[in-house]
Amino acid sequence: MNLFSTSSFSNYWERVPLSLRLIIKARLWTAIGAGGVLYLSPIIFNSLGLSAEQIGSGITTAAFAGITTRFGTGHLLDKKFNYGKAIKVACLIAIFSDVILFYSQGFLAYLCGQFFLGAATGIYWPSVELAVPLNCHSKIKSSEGYSLARSADAIGVTLGVLLGTIGTYFEFTRIIYLIDIFCMLYILNTLLNNLGIYTNRAELETKEDIEFNYKNLERKSNLRWVIKLFPLFLVTLFVTGVMSLLQSILPLDLANGGIIRPPFTEKRVATLLTLKLILLAIFQWPVGYILRNKNSSFKFKLCLISLLIGFIILSFSNILLNGYILILLAFIPLTISLCIFLPSASDSIIKSSPIKYQGTAIALYSQCFGISSLTIPWMAGKLIDNLDTAFHLWLIVSLICLALVPISKNIK
Repeated sequence: MNLFSTSSFSNYWERVPLSLRLIIKARLWTAIGAGGVLYLSPIIFNSLGLSAEQIGSGITTAAFAGITTRFGTGHLLDKKFNYGKAIKVACLIAIFSDVILFYSQGFLAYLCGQFFLGAATGIYWPSVELAVPLNCHSKIKSSEGYSLARSADAIGVTLGVLLGTIGTYFEFTRIIYLIDIFCMLYILNTLLNNLGIYTNRAELETKEDIEFNYKNLERKSNLRWVIKLFPLFLVTLFVTGVMSLLQSILPLDLANGGIIRPPFTEKRVATLLTLKLILLAIFQWPVGYILRNKNSSFKFKLCLISLLIGFIILSFSNILLNGYILILLAFIPLTISLCIFLPSASDSIIKSSPIKYQGTAIALYSQCFGISSLTIPWMAGKLIDNLDTAFHLWLIVSLICLALVPISKNIK
C-alpha cells in the first residue's frame, strides 16, 4: 500500500465505520480551535507583560481543573455515561473560557480563563479517547483507529496555529479564541447531532474482549492492573511533560532568545511553531501506520531515543547565532517521537486494562497530561526566569530521556 497515495487512503477511509469517521471529524474541528489557543496563548500574555512563571502558573491552574474533571469523567464513563454528552459539556465550557481569555488584560482574568479551559479539557479527552475503540466495531484495529484520530488532531492543531499565525500578521492574535468558539459551535450543531448512535459498551465486546475479561477477573476486583501499567504511566508522564514544554515553554524560549541566539519576533515564533505542527500533520498517519504491528516496548524506546536526539539539538541551538537552523532540524526527531507516542499510548492503555475499567484507565492516562501541566510549565518557567535561557532545561530533559529508555522494555 502506497502510504502517500490519495486513492489508497480514500479506500482505507471507506473501511472506517461511519460513527468513527464522525468522531474523527469532531476531533479535527476541536483541534483546529484548540491549536491556536494552546500554542499561541503564551505569546499573547507574554506580550502583555506576564512573566514566564506567571504564564506557567496559568497552565498549572488549567491542569488542576483538568485533574479534577478527569477523575469524575472517568468514573461516569465506567458507569456507561454517554460520551457524546460529555463532549458537548466540554464544548460549552470551552466556549466560556474563550470568552474570558478574549477579553482578558491581566493575570487574574488569565488564570480564570485557564481554569475553565482546563476543566473542559479534563472532560473532553477521556470521552473522546474512549470513543475511538468503541466505534471501531471490529472493522479496523484500535491502533489504526487511534492513528487516524491522532492524524486528525495533528492536522487540526496545525490549521489552528496557522490561522493564529496569520492573525499575528494583522496584529490580531486573539482571533484564536474566536476560531475556537466557532469550532465548538460547529461541533455542537452539526457533527455531534449527526452521531445518532452512541454505542453501548456491552454490545461491543468481542470474543477476544470476553476472554480478556475472564482472565483478568481477579484483577478487576483488586485493581492490580494499575500496577502493571505503572511503566507506561511513568513514560507517559514524562512525554506529556515534554508536550507541555513544547506548547508553553518553547515559544517563550524562542521569543526570549538563547545564550547567543537572538530573540525572535512574535510573528517568527508563530511561523516556526506552525512549521513544527505541519511536520506533525505530515508524519502522524504514516508513522502510526508503519509501526502499527510493532510491540509497545519497541515503539516507546524509539520514541524516547528520538526525543533525546531532538532535545540535544535544541540545546545546541542556544549557543549559535543562527540557531534557528538547528531548531528546524530538532523539530524532525521531536515530531517523529510524538507521532509514535500519541496513538501507541492510547492503544496500549485500552489493550492492557479490563473492559470494566477502561473509562478509569483512560482517565488515569489522561491525568498524566494534567499532572505534567500542573508542575512542568511552572518549574520550567521559574528556571527560565532565573537563568534567562532554556539551555539548561533542554539538557535536563535530554538526561531524563536517557534514564527512561531502559524502563520502556517493561511496557507490554
